[in-house]
Amino acid sequence: MTQITASHLARRSAVLVAGIVAAAAPLAVTVPTASAIPGEWPKVDPADFRVGGSYYFTSPSGSWKCAIHLDRGAPWAGCQGAVPAGAPRVSGGGVASIHPNGVSMTTATPARFTFYSDTTVEVPRQRVLPYGKLLQVRGITCSTDPGYGVNCAGGGHHFTISTNTYRMG
Repeated sequence: MTQITASHLARRSAVLVAGIVAAAAPLAVTVPTASAIPGEWPKVDPADFRVGGSYYFTSPSGSWKCAIHLDRGAPWAGCQGAVPAGAPRVSGGGVASIHPNGVSMTTATPARFTFYSDTTVEVPRQRVLPYGKLLQVRGITCSTDPGYGVNCAGGGHHFTISTNTYRMG
């Protein structure tokens, strides 16, 4: 039987990661697509994130406040934070054209930038969704990662957002 040491495992992991990065599209950060949310990551208990009829979380960096709401028709997910400078302007907060401060999607509609002027995605003492964990609620799955930021997907729609990059569909 072959014995695997910690250093052997670390070398094999580094080679695997290097191969994945080399095969990825030439982005500054490898960003998952809607179908690439890591299904093998452990799931958190949604009840730990529930406040009323919705689910709230903060990214470990504290850069993003997010929520999953089930009371708006199709299940809805959204996050608020420092949207990258290149994002298109939106209307919101009583202004016709403003830099967005968030993103949202439903299981029935594609992701879009938005401007939150309320507490749609924030509650007091919001729990942190740890890196490498999945929060799954009624067809929406969200995760956080130090490389790509926050990813939420459901119904064939998704968004991935960090302070540096974004991807939506």
